[in-house]
Amino acid sequence: MKPRGREPSGGEAAQPVADTSEQQVSAVHTTYTTVHQNMYGPIGPGGVTAVTGAAPIAQGRATGPMREEEISLLLRRYTEPAVFPEALAALEADRVVALIGAAGTGKRSGAVALLKTVVHDKGRMIVLSPDITLEQLAERRFDSGNGYVVLDRVDEGGIRDAQADFAWRRVQERIHACKAHLVITTRPRADRTPPSSVRHVAWEAPATEKVLRLRLKLGGCSDAKVARAVELIRPNCPVAKAVEVADGICRGGEPEEVWKEYDSNTYETVQRWFNAPGRTMREILQVTTVAFAAGNGIRTCEQLLTLLDHHLSREFGSLNGSRGRGSGLSSSLTAPTAMGATSVTVGKGKDLAAKQSGTGDAVLLDHRRAMLGIDLLTTVRIPVDSVTREVVVFGTPSHRRWVLTELWARYPAEFWDAVQKWLTAVVSEPDAPCPPGTLAGAQLEVSMAAALAMLAATDFEEVADRYLLPWAAGQAGQRGQAMAVYVLWDMCQNDLGLDTAALAIARSWTQSRSAALRDTAALAFSGWLGVRFPTDAVKWLWHLIVHEGIEGMGTAALARFFALLVYQDEDPSRILGLLTYRLGKHASQAGRSPLKSLTFGAVVTILSIRDASNRPIALRYFALHSDRCDQLLQLWAAAFSYWPMRERTVAAFASHLRALPQLTEKPADVSRALGRGLRVRLGEVDRAALRADLVRLTRRKGPGDAIGPLLEEL
Repeated sequence: MKPRGREPSGGEAAQPVADTSEQQVSAVHTTYTTVHQNMYGPIGPGGVTAVTGAAPIAQGRATGPMREEEISLLLRRYTEPAVFPEALAALEADRVVALIGAAGTGKRSGAVALLKTVVHDKGRMIVLSPDITLEQLAERRFDSGNGYVVLDRVDEGGIRDAQADFAWRRVQERIHACKAHLVITTRPRADRTPPSSVRHVAWEAPATEKVLRLRLKLGGCSDAKVARAVELIRPNCPVAKAVEVADGICRGGEPEEVWKEYDSNTYETVQRWFNAPGRTMREILQVTTVAFAAGNGIRTCEQLLTLLDHHLSREFGSLNGSRGRGSGLSSSLTAPTAMGATSVTVGKGKDLAAKQSGTGDAVLLDHRRAMLGIDLLTTVRIPVDSVTREVVVFGTPSHRRWVLTELWARYPAEFWDAVQKWLTAVVSEPDAPCPPGTLAGAQLEVSMAAALAMLAATDFEEVADRYLLPWAAGQAGQRGQAMAVYVLWDMCQNDLGLDTAALAIARSWTQSRSAALRDTAALAFSGWLGVRFPTDAVKWLWHLIVHEGIEGMGTAALARFFALLVYQDEDPSRILGLLTYRLGKHASQAGRSPLKSLTFGAVVTILSIRDASNRPIALRYFALHSDRCDQLLQLWAAAFSYWPMRERTVAAFASHLRALPQLTEKPADVSRALGRGLRVRLGEVDRAALRADLVRLTRRKGPGDAIGPLLEEL
């Protein structure tokens, strides 16, 4: 992916689809694969995830029908909060209710529990996109007897209160007419008064003691053990932590030991470290470095610390008018004294870390030993291929997020300005530590993305405005655009409650006038953001294809998204369904039209794409799921009949058939099934032409076991 200004971009992704060879399509795919591999490891069998300890926790789609086992798992130990009866009464009376609550209050479980109570056994529960508007809800078709939920709905920013009340009323009328039920969850907004047309219930988390008791009872714990565990509940203990404690006790742990382990993982532990007497600025910078580079080697951390020290020195020097590199410093950095931080004075001619140890020589001699001596940090040895790497991490993984939270609370804007310039320099400067394309570079990118996603959970605007937007716009080069994508993927994967925010950001980029922002959005939707919100991904990638034409990245991104869905064993029917629908719209059109050419270009690109091991994606999907490939067969048949791209399609198809033995243990059976499926979808003339072309293209090597059965059925 290359950032673009006003001029059309170069590279494979910008080539006209109709004129793109299979090798060029593979090159486009490789560009996308590089970004995905940095974050998650190679796609396909045998892939190895990058070893940073910071890779996102893979989560499936957040929208679509909920499976019964998913619902049962969610509600098996559900504890109703005090406001549950109020919300249930509103849902039963009006068929629509909105739950307003902060993250972590259990709105998702509450919405499902409410719908499960009112929906009959035959009804389904369907999760709709959080990006759906009230107008779209009012126009949508709802099936009778089903329950629908919109989780953390993204509010329309420009809609006035009177308009919102009218829109909500239309939604309620629609739900009543369809005899369905709808629960919408959202977060509180101080600048917006909830409309009166639909009941908005202030949602609260259930009492911690109630949750703990129920889970321990269901886990088979004795009354005595339950009583001991309840007595030990910590002040202000979140419900989520109480759940973890209950699970630990149910696994056989003693309440005292489990609560002790919980104490070592808490925010208070990190606060005590920051408040310790004699805490130096050098130690603060060392912890800051590892917060953004956890999982990297000690040498990398040393280089990053030096660079951070330099940027922080420049930032505080600039307060007195000294902006040049190596300028003298005469300011001071003081954390809020109410939080117990120490005052740090920076003297002229000394960097911050150097001043704390007296001399530059002392820093050089003691640099590594001091970093490894910090209580919060440790080193671990991790095998990578045939070697072992020693990396620096937090001794307790949860402390990393709390360190970022504490740094944000303690240090002023100048400190964070320096951090922003430091990270941007790491991403954009050619001589920065860990260049792109190296193992260390990939490790650092993944770790930085994880840290920024954690920071976004503390202050979303800081990350969105000062990192994501400028990086996605190309101000830090191609690597910066990739980093913006990594952060969005982390936000929607790592249980931070930021997935809907990531969706809203990517959607806004697709509608931007900036070509670089649109390119970054395409890459984001082609990956884990798309897996989380597949309907939205297909919608906005198609938007890019239509509005950017052959110069845009949308077509390659849609094909890349199809490949990811296939290898994650997710359902790609939204992509295939969109394309079969679009082809149906063009079926009666004679000749060419821009939209028809774009549609066929997307079809052929998807049918031609291969993975990093050169295996055909579409054929792999057919080999795995031949019983549900009607849409895929329709696309093949349409592409074989579309003469402007037929030669390329047939050549790719013949080449792909030879890979069947790599995709299945029964290549002949799959080949016959493919031949039968195409036979009923192609006319006699097209079948004869396809047979002749396949024989011609495979004549030198003979039809072989993979192609012969198909020819017999065709």
